[in-house]
Amino acid sequence: MSSTGWTTREAHDRVDSPRRAELLTAARSVFERLGYGAATIADITAEAGVSRATFYVYFASKAEVFAVLAEQVRDAFLEAQRVSAAEDDDILAVLRRTTGTTLEVVVEYRSLIVVLDHQSLADEDIARVWNPIRRSARERTARYLQRAVDDGRIDPVADPQMLAFMGAGMNDELAPLIAAGELTPDGAVERIMGIWEAVLRQRRR
Repeated sequence: MSSTGWTTREAHDRVDSPRRAELLTAARSVFERLGYGAATIADITAEAGVSRATFYVYFASKAEVFAVLAEQVRDAFLEAQRVSAAEDDDILAVLRRTTGTTLEVVVEYRSLIVVLDHQSLADEDIARVWNPIRRSARERTARYLQRAVDDGRIDPVADPQMLAFMGAGMNDELAPLIAAGELTPDGAVERIMGIWEAVLRQRRR
């Protein structure tokens, strides 16, 4: 057996390891509590109840574990925005469902997203990881709306790119209200859908 195959298997095993998942959970808790700059590997290992040596089995640095957490947010958004061929034509139904699922992601990761947004302003390495993740979530919405425009299904009052910014902004603004118990998820979706229905001007086919 080649050494490359063995190394690949070891890497795969580490990715799927429960210990790695525990370290990610601990790191997320520490970053949300202390921010990225103040957090240390010692804080993360203390939170996880493991040694520094154990940390380095799974991650090369604090920056790497932070990037992996950012990728978890990316994957959550990808899943939340998934649209099946069967539902693609019903624009308002798609927006209602994906508004609900993306709101869930923003609420779930709200504290981590704040840290990622803040750190990306000062750290070019973090910005290179996080900014495309933020942008890609908006661009998926914009592309979906643009297809609907091109197909003659909607006649929106604004450019799809700007409407995608609007949708992301509404999620960001309403998520803290949901987290604080001041607004229910269903109530937030209804408010957002009221805006979407007003701006999309869906055409009858």
